[in-house]
Amino acid sequence: MSISKGVIEPLCPFCSQKIPRPRQIEPKRLGDFEFGVCECGAVFAHDVTGHNLGAAMVEALGFACDDDWDLAWSLMPDEDYMDALLEGYDFNRHALYPKGYDAEGKKIRGALSFIRLKSDLQDLKHGSVKAKFDTGSVVESSSTIGARQVKRRGKRYSKREVARLVEKKDINKLAEMALDDKLVLRKIQRLLYAADLESRWQAVMVLGRVAAAISNQDPSNVGDLLRRLLYSANDSAAANWGAIETVGEIIRNQPSLYGSFIRHILGLVNDIPSRPAILWAIGRIGELHPKLVRTHSFFIMFDLLDSDDPAIRGHAAWALGKIRASEAEGALKKLCDDDAEFYIFDGNKLILTTVGKVAMEAIDRMNKKATDVKSKDQEVPGPKAASQEPPEILEARHGYQEAEILKNRGQSLDALAKFEEVLTVFDNAGYHVEVANICEKIGDLHVMRGNMKAALSPYQRTLAICEKKNDPISTVIMLEKVIDIYRHLEEYDKTLPYYFRALELVENLSDVKRSALFLSGIADVYERQGKLEEALDAYRLAEKLFRGMGAREKADLLKEGIALLEEQLKTSA
Repeated sequence: MSISKGVIEPLCPFCSQKIPRPRQIEPKRLGDFEFGVCECGAVFAHDVTGHNLGAAMVEALGFACDDDWDLAWSLMPDEDYMDALLEGYDFNRHALYPKGYDAEGKKIRGALSFIRLKSDLQDLKHGSVKAKFDTGSVVESSSTIGARQVKRRGKRYSKREVARLVEKKDINKLAEMALDDKLVLRKIQRLLYAADLESRWQAVMVLGRVAAAISNQDPSNVGDLLRRLLYSANDSAAANWGAIETVGEIIRNQPSLYGSFIRHILGLVNDIPSRPAILWAIGRIGELHPKLVRTHSFFIMFDLLDSDDPAIRGHAAWALGKIRASEAEGALKKLCDDDAEFYIFDGNKLILTTVGKVAMEAIDRMNKKATDVKSKDQEVPGPKAASQEPPEILEARHGYQEAEILKNRGQSLDALAKFEEVLTVFDNAGYHVEVANICEKIGDLHVMRGNMKAALSPYQRTLAICEKKNDPISTVIMLEKVIDIYRHLEEYDKTLPYYFRALELVENLSDVKRSALFLSGIADVYERQGKLEEALDAYRLAEKLFRGMGAREKADLLKEGIALLEEQLKTSA
């Protein structure tokens, strides 16, 4: 909202709400900055000179972390927090001068440096930070002290201490620490980006076991970890090394809680660089829980035996051997003379081997009696174990796998017919997860064939099941697919309810990138409808989100479009 010509009311760059005037917080910090807190959880530091922006950003980060500097220095931009800057701020008038000068031509040098922690970190810190701002002092009231006596603050462990215990593989101690300090899982996750490859693999193994160990006592923390890992695996722009492998280890160690996430792993198979990781994760799960893997569309791995990449076909052979997929024995025999080399992690160390050697080991494993290898399949609860399922369901599962093979071979019409056939069986039996998977596959096939209208109904059915199952990640994916269909059909008005639902979900998941993209889509629809004011509001918020996350190119592109739209509004006024 404009205060006067050339003057703007200061709004939070993350949520566009009005922000309060910053104030001094006692005791004063090194830079003698004033601080503020937005209702959305963002904090900001005021630098009156505009020359100490780096120090102001650091102080804002420290304030956001409630002066827990060990935590503050362990956080990573974009992954753990977002930052933004508002320049041309006049403290006395509590107003922004975008051009940097007031009406008298006086230079306005002040700046506000913003930090917003991701939601799980805010849960730990925002309450006490907000209390400090509201009181203007760190002196605690008797009611605050009483509250802390009821809910004792857990211990905080340093990155160095966590890394030392990861190196020692002390799972019990790390699990105990993770229950006391929610950030321990994040600190182990940091080690996935270590320079040394062996250290990264060690972090994968330890993180999977620690997360599984605490999952019954702290399911929300493990759930947040799984969401972060899956989102990074789905985002090709994110640093996602080890994400898929870690999800696989969590499932391997806690199949009863997280077995349904196998389909998310297999759903990434079209991303070619991720295929070795996907195959490794499925093989690790299938080694202990082959029946659990067989309830999903694992037959897609058969086609990967023909890959040009030795790492992909080698991992495919290894994974099929781990789950004792005897159906693949014929294809594996063709690889026994394949002397192409690749690296694989065997659970203890990284080894250099050949595709042929792995194929022969896979065949040997398949020919051994099942009793020779320990299996924990009996620990995997479900509606019915695979062996107890009715014959028509077992036949339908086999039909589903046949449809997958047909699809991967490009026989789309035959695949559609087979998927439709098994859909009826699962639908009549009330197997809702299978129904959702098949409907999505049918929709994908229709899109591949260019029949967009036919894809709409199966996609919407999958979406309804994902919503009912309270699966936010799958729901967002299906919302995106429905939106794409309507946009292709140029039925833009129909996209809005799906855009708003998707925006709500990704905001809850703290996915800033997708929030900005959905806001841009909403703005585009409003612009097409002639609702230019509404379009501008959405575009401006999207531009702030992109700029806040450092996507300057996208932000600048939106800014240009916003300027054109503003000019259009002036002309039509």
